Amino acid sequence: MKTKRVLLIVEPPRESLERAAWVMKTKSKKYAGVLIISFPDFETLGHVITGARMELIHAIRVHKPKSIQDLAKKVKRDFKNVYQDVKLLAEYGLIDLKEAGPRKASKPEAKFSEIVLAA
Repeated sequence: MKTKRVLLIVEPPRESLERAAWVMKTKSKKYAGVLIISFPDFETLGHVITGARMELIHAIRVHKPKSIQDLAKKVKRDFKNVYQDVKLLAEYGLIDLKEAGPRKASKPEAKFSEIVLAA
């Protein structure tokens, strides 16, 4: 997998909009090839990025599971908890969920090979 980076930052919504407008106006390469996911506060960031969820992201990238159930088996965790974590990670754009197989199971896929946290 080619290195794809995501930058996780904490900034108020207004600053996030100002940064986005600046990036659109200028020809700077500062953020070229990097997706930025902005969190409004450290509490929200801490809610989304936990050790267990980082383990899931890693397992998705390394093991390429066929389904959420397959992922739960690989990380030796309860399906219900893995399912909730995967849905949250997909909601925040950290992973993709694709329909796969004859039963249209949700297949988690890694979007990034590198996650950078900027405080």
